[in-house]
Amino acid sequence: MSNRLPARISRDPFARTEITRSTVLAPHRTCDWCGKRRGTTERLFSYRTESDAGRVSPHKGLYCSKPCHDAYHG
Repeated sequence: MSNRLPARISRDPFARTEITRSTVLAPHRTCDWCGKRRGTTERLFSYRTESDAGRVSPHKGLYCSKPCHDAYHG
């Protein structure tokens, strides 16, 4: 369940894609990479790639930060 609209994290103009992040309420869950929580909140981030053509590709997992997401999918 997302509480806010997705935020654009980065854009690749040559591939015509962008990565967006959504905040997810995830009680009793930890980051899939480092195992930490985001401070004292029960919120983690989910990421997805969107193309200009409208194709959406969700990334697997929930993360406390973009570096954890990048390390997991690196």
